[in-house]
Amino acid sequence: MLRGVNERWDELAAAGDLFTCYSAALATWAAVEGGDWGRAINPGLTFTLAERGDVFGFAYFPADLRCRLGLRRAGAADVAAAERGVLAEIERRGRAIVAGDGLNLPWHPAHGRRHAPHWYVAVAADGGAEILDPFTAQNELGAQKPARLAVETLAPLLPALPPDDEVLRLREVLAFGDDTDPLPWQPFQWFVQEDPGSCREPEGHRGPAALRRLAAHFRERGQELEAYAQADDIWSVARHRAFLRRRAEAAGAAAWVEEHGAPLAARWGHVAPLLLQAILSLRAGRAATGSVAEVLDDLADREQAAAEGASQAGIELSRL
Repeated sequence: MLRGVNERWDELAAAGDLFTCYSAALATWAAVEGGDWGRAINPGLTFTLAERGDVFGFAYFPADLRCRLGLRRAGAADVAAAERGVLAEIERRGRAIVAGDGLNLPWHPAHGRRHAPHWYVAVAADGGAEILDPFTAQNELGAQKPARLAVETLAPLLPALPPDDEVLRLREVLAFGDDTDPLPWQPFQWFVQEDPGSCREPEGHRGPAALRRLAAHFRERGQELEAYAQADDIWSVARHRAFLRRRAEAAGAAAWVEEHGAPLAARWGHVAPLLLQAILSLRAGRAATGSVAEVLDDLADREQAAAEGASQAGIELSRL
């Protein structure tokens, strides 16, 4: 059962700094079966920004992804039923994605400290289950490194996010790129491979227009600390663009990478430090610069040029 991931764990772990926690779980889920995990999670230049009152919803994947993978969110009201459900999915399909909470995950830097959406994959192992999580990241709570660990019981790792944080809830609603709102919240959640139902395209700004809307947001509200509440969601776009660059390099699209992919990924790499700099300035009582808005406007132009360059070269970026 573990043959696929045992053979490919090193490549998953090596890509850990190109994943979000969602794409890491999806890649691992595909790798266990032996599929092309890189294609499964490559969004190309997809990005939709939905406006939901005072917050934004971020959709990074094509809206048909969940339907193509055949995944549906399942849930339970108590931990015993949840563990039975996850183990049943492992028995049927060889693996299961759990929609967990970093607060409860010992390998996560948020463990015991705060709520954080975090998906991971569980597979069968002698005497219990094995957790597979190739995600790598560094934040103010510390470092997370690729993790493989055997557990006798899944129960302590299964609680999902509470439903009271709108930013975190929207990450879950749009995690696959389709709009699953209203999300049927349950205290324990995982995914099963069966009829996924319909996959709705989220309404919102798309592609470069989404980035220009974000730039306008920071020009208008950039001196308010609350304006940076979704910095992690913006950081996720940078991860996806770095992954796209790596995927295009592997596919032999060298000219596109040199002209567009590499400069775009490098420019995206500047966004997280600028967001952090603005947050620290505001916390210290100083004014934030206008750099975040300026870079997002520049990225909108770069993404438009990258899309046009791929089209002219006959490259379908999301299928690399």
